[in-house]
Amino acid sequence: MPAAEALCFAAVPTSPFERAPPDRGYAALTRGLDRVAWTVITVGSWAVLALARWLRPDARGHGTHEQLGLPPCAFAAVTGVPCPGCGLTTSFAHMAHGSFVRAFESHLMGPLLFTVVLFLALYGPYALRHGRSLRVLVEARPALPAVMLTALAGVLTFAVRCAHAR
Repeated sequence: MPAAEALCFAAVPTSPFERAPPDRGYAALTRGLDRVAWTVITVGSWAVLALARWLRPDARGHGTHEQLGLPPCAFAAVTGVPCPGCGLTTSFAHMAHGSFVRAFESHLMGPLLFTVVLFLALYGPYALRHGRSLRVLVEARPALPAVMLTALAGVLTFAVRCAHAR
């Protein structure tokens, strides 16, 4: 068998348990998509932080989003219970203004999400400069506990609101 044919056959896995050699075109595409994603994440994170800083936190603990021209919460109007997202914008605004206790009072999940957004805003430029894959975030050891803690804070906030509405 000529050497050229041997190279062609060597690139094909002989069993389903073997990995095919990496496709350079796919790697380049993935790298490009990672760069686009990191750019969107970085710009979006900085925009959210700037907007949170610009907003004035509503004294009621919710309703700050109305400064953006959005309507009051329809869920709260119909049920009398604030929706699971009520207070998140206010919480973000409190965090951006350094009022950490007020941020937790507005929504338990808000400060945790704000911290994630701040991390992404700061890590994004580094990830872009050093060609980091988005998989770094997903596969990072603290990722799952952070997501679970944030979700738990959101569920707890809604449960407390439902209990107080009775």
